[in-house]
Amino acid sequence: MLPEEEKLQFLKKTELFAELPETELKSICQIANEVAYPADTTLFEEGDEGDSLYLIVNGEVSIIKAGTEVLFFNEKGYCLGEIALIDNKPRSATVKTVTSTQFLRITRHDFYNAMMREPRIGSGMFRVLNDKIRRDLEIQMSAIRKEIAQEESMRLAAEVQQSLLPNQEISHPYVSSAGYCRPANSVGGDYYDYLRLADNSIAIFLGDVMGHGYHSAMVAAMTKSCLQTQIRFDASVPEVMKAITRVIEDSQTFIYMTCCYLIIHPDNRFEFANAGHPQMLLYRGDNSDPLELKSSFMPVGFPKFDESQQYYSTEVEWHSGDLLVLYSDGITEAFNPDAEMYGLERFKALISEKRYLSPMEIKAEILSDLQAYQQNESTNDDLTLVVAKFL
Repeated sequence: MLPEEEKLQFLKKTELFAELPETELKSICQIANEVAYPADTTLFEEGDEGDSLYLIVNGEVSIIKAGTEVLFFNEKGYCLGEIALIDNKPRSATVKTVTSTQFLRITRHDFYNAMMREPRIGSGMFRVLNDKIRRDLEIQMSAIRKEIAQEESMRLAAEVQQSLLPNQEISHPYVSSAGYCRPANSVGGDYYDYLRLADNSIAIFLGDVMGHGYHSAMVAAMTKSCLQTQIRFDASVPEVMKAITRVIEDSQTFIYMTCCYLIIHPDNRFEFANAGHPQMLLYRGDNSDPLELKSSFMPVGFPKFDESQQYYSTEVEWHSGDLLVLYSDGITEAFNPDAEMYGLERFKALISEKRYLSPMEIKAEILSDLQAYQQNESTNDDLTLVVAKFL
């Protein structure tokens, strides 16, 4: 606790009470209650009703406006919350302690009584308010600058992520494609790619990094770089999967990615590995029931017990007219306003019905049906789709 004399000397140095005579200051000492809060404590929130003002004795606080930290104060005697006392409006910002912080707190009732007894407190209030106007302008400008910078960063990140995706579809003598990727937010963790290999084979990769946002997008970008480098040396399924595993493990944080990688060979076969990703769907030209190419491996980067995992490829024949569909779970796990999931069965039935169309047309039918099902319900996950048809 502050000794009475120390509290008195402290109040003399504040703008609010600097002009008061010592006799009046002593009465202020009696209504200024000492309070202390540990670090990361919310003093009050934006929109709260104001009932007290606070004077910083020691420590540091942050000012948060619209969810963004815009200023920090550790100035002794700095006054917080006084505006809400004089105009009955809600708090204009949130204040949190950064470190363990000590305050003198004066309630609305006691402050009004003090002003009625000593009008000179009003002069101090005018000085504080003048300073607050300047400080609030600084807060507003800082918040605007941060918001603009954040929007610009998000825009650039979205552009970078869009550049990761193929700029044209597969148009090959034996296979054609149609792909689509839409992040849940401005940036996401889904990524797909087409890769032309030296022996006239075509590789397709589709990955879904845990979560969505900057970090997930960064891992997706690292994955693309890894793929482009690895296929120059060894594009085989096991070696590509091992290279991607190294990228995920080197990301310095716990994160994992479900993915599938396949190589389509001209001699009517393709080989693949699926690591924790939703099953690929292979529709034969003469059969409405798809062959489900399920995962044989844990997601890449999943807990370290998977270090001994040995990747291998599974081989499947393809025939002219067959249709192969790869997708992320953002499609099958999309919800409508009644919290009902779109689901795998509806997805498979739609593809079965439309499988004779071109890849572009099938993609459009899937996205249209999904949009109609969601009825403008917001999407909580990234959506990625690749439709490939064998010619």
